[in-house]
Amino acid sequence: MKEASAPPSQIITVRSLLVGWANEQDAWVRHLVSEVVASRRTMTDSQLDAIHQTFLLEKALISGDPVTVPKLSDDASLMDVSSGLCLTQLRDLKNVNALIEGQIIDFNPKLTIIFGENACGKTGYVRVLKKAAAVRTVEEVLPDVSQAHRAKQPPSARIGFRLGQEKSQEAEWKDQAGLVPFNRIDVFDSRASALHVDGDLNYMYTPGELARFPLVQQGIEGVRSRLDHGVTDRTQTSNPFLLQFDRQSRIYPLIDSLGAATDLAQLKALSTVNDAETRQIPTLKAEVEALQTTNPAAELKLAEAVKQHLEALIKSLSAIGRFDVVKYGKGLERLQKAQQQYEKATQESFAGLPIPGLFKDEWRRFIQAGEEYLKTLDEAAKYPAGGEECLYCRQPLSREAVALLEKYRDYCNNDLRTELDAAEREIEAIRREFQQRVDFADVERRVGEVAGNGAGIAAEQLRQIREFVGKGKSIQDAIESRKAVEWGDQPAKNARVLKYLEDAQAHNNELLRDLTERRDKRQEALGERQGKLLDIESRLKLAALMPQIEKTVEQAKWVDKAKIQQRKFQGLLRSLTETSKIASEQLLNRDFERHFNEECKTLRAPAVTLQFPGRQGQVTRKKAVAGGEHRPSDVLSEGEQKVIALADFLAEASLKPPAPVIFDDPINSLDYIRMKEVVTRIVALSDSRQVIVFTHNIWFTTEMLARFEKRPEDCAYYDVTRDDMKIGIVSKGTHPRSDTVSNLRGRINTLVQSAEKASGETQAALIEKAYELVRNICEVIVEQELFQGVTQRYQPNVMMTKLSKINFAGLEAAVSAINPIFEDCCRYIGSHSQPLETLNVRPTLTMLKSDWKKMQDAREACMKKS
Repeated sequence: MKEASAPPSQIITVRSLLVGWANEQDAWVRHLVSEVVASRRTMTDSQLDAIHQTFLLEKALISGDPVTVPKLSDDASLMDVSSGLCLTQLRDLKNVNALIEGQIIDFNPKLTIIFGENACGKTGYVRVLKKAAAVRTVEEVLPDVSQAHRAKQPPSARIGFRLGQEKSQEAEWKDQAGLVPFNRIDVFDSRASALHVDGDLNYMYTPGELARFPLVQQGIEGVRSRLDHGVTDRTQTSNPFLLQFDRQSRIYPLIDSLGAATDLAQLKALSTVNDAETRQIPTLKAEVEALQTTNPAAELKLAEAVKQHLEALIKSLSAIGRFDVVKYGKGLERLQKAQQQYEKATQESFAGLPIPGLFKDEWRRFIQAGEEYLKTLDEAAKYPAGGEECLYCRQPLSREAVALLEKYRDYCNNDLRTELDAAEREIEAIRREFQQRVDFADVERRVGEVAGNGAGIAAEQLRQIREFVGKGKSIQDAIESRKAVEWGDQPAKNARVLKYLEDAQAHNNELLRDLTERRDKRQEALGERQGKLLDIESRLKLAALMPQIEKTVEQAKWVDKAKIQQRKFQGLLRSLTETSKIASEQLLNRDFERHFNEECKTLRAPAVTLQFPGRQGQVTRKKAVAGGEHRPSDVLSEGEQKVIALADFLAEASLKPPAPVIFDDPINSLDYIRMKEVVTRIVALSDSRQVIVFTHNIWFTTEMLARFEKRPEDCAYYDVTRDDMKIGIVSKGTHPRSDTVSNLRGRINTLVQSAEKASGETQAALIEKAYELVRNICEVIVEQELFQGVTQRYQPNVMMTKLSKINFAGLEAAVSAINPIFEDCCRYIGSHSQPLETLNVRPTLTMLKSDWKKMQDAREACMKKS
């Protein structure tokens, strides 16, 4: 029992994939897909604007009710709006090979056969169509290379065509490859045969449903582009309102963060200013001005400065008062004693020596510098010694020089010198400590500042303070010169001046507290009034700007919502791409495989394996035999390869909407049986799409024509011949020398009637032409009626099944009647050579009528006996 086929709704097709994908998307996507389905063209701007409007309504980006878009139907009749292509005429060929100009071929909508022997020029017509179609095996169309003046001119032609039910149109071809709409034409020739057998072929055509995917993608990109422009136009790169508000205003942070999240209700409430608040503005401005101009800040600053001066003076004068007179006196006494002892010992040591500048300061520094230098050298401990060189002048040292150097070194390093240095260091430490504690220049400056600023110190007190400072300076000078210091009432004077300064400090601190309190209260009052004034004025500005702010916030909210939709486009396009990929890589190959297998079965092609290596990339196909290990051409005969190529070609063509299919000698290498199968397939193909066959095979031609004897209107036949240098002469006919009794009889009767009306050479020509046809009808009667088609011209076999139908009874009489007429015909027509004595014997109209009557009578007599 046969398995039930799946209902159409369950069969996955390219169409159902696109519709199913669209129905899972938003309404605007279905709107877009429905437009693409209806037009099958790139979306116009007006269409995209309408879809963009649908998108904005659906996403609530504009006000209005969303557009309702119903689910799309998977009805093939609704989806397939392609217009079939049909060629109507080929004419005005110029500079195409060596073809004669002025030829016309009117194509039949179903089958057109163009027959011609080799080198007659029919290939030139094929090349024009192949170039216009840009097929895989396209060839360059050369002009007549033997004619130099024509070789420089490009080939051209005019091609008539019709799309669907539209009126016929005409396009001028000027050697273009792929001229629309002729790029839909398929051509099969010997060169294509090898490609369709062994080649890895990608598909020359994308089915109509599949072609809609890129159109849908372009439409989506168009909507996204419009949305992007809307976002860009509504996005503000700066805040135009911020400069209108003071940073201290409570409105400022709300305006600074103005955006989609802004609470407009809050801003509207803030922008409401009542009349009472408005009337307060002049009063607040006056109060602010008064508070700013009477600020105690200057007095406070002066009191702060006095405070710093008093603190510094108390510190410095305390340091003067703490100077230890007793300690300094003892240190000075120690220093003086060490100096006296050292001077005495030195004078005794150097007594009687003629040393220039002895004991002068320069001499002392010189000797001390030499000692410091020696301490940096390794030889210092044992220097000087006899026999050595002087470390300074590098001359040998005499005994006297060594003795003198020893005195120098003893002068720098003996115990007396050590004591002197220690005493000097003690006094120097006292000096540095006193100097670090008291900067008398700064003290005098500060005393002057305090005296000038009225710090509450009386004049007598200032005099005593200055006297105390003067005592401190004298102490510093005494220390510098290493003189004695006498200060008997030091504690009392120190306590007194410090008391003056501390009293002034207490008075100044009280003043500071008062001024600070006054300042703070005034600042508080000023801040309160400034804040209130700023708040009212900012709210008034906010009220004035509120319409613009509302628009800005609404735009920001729109942009936020639009950006959410922007992010969805990538996923939408990705899902479309995935769906398109499934359709192109799987369904296209699946449909091709089904058609290919059907064609192989029809043509009795040998079994081959279809492979689709492009399923993960470009959609391609190839064929193999013997388990996929060999190419077909390695194993199959030429005839088998030919039918495999035809099956591949026809399967690919079947994927397309109706368009012309051209065969150029498709049966080379085929035996008669396979030829008939190819004819059957071509005839069947002509019922669904236009077929044009170029061939030089007369058997093939007559076999095709025989299929159209009962419907001759569906087949057009042309002969392509050459006459000497005239190549490509096109003549419309009915058969390549294959006629019937009925059509020949009509033509003969027409010629007889025409001859009756003519005279002279015209009549003679008509009579001779009629005898040609009488001769032809003799052959047809013999083939079709006497021998009943047992043997026929241009047929390769003898039809033994028809042998019993031969009219043997009337055969002898028919031969006796027909043969003399046939011989007369041969003598009268120009295509047969004649003896000299008969060349001037020309048939008359009477003779023609008599012979024609005899022929008809003989045929009737034969037919009666049969």
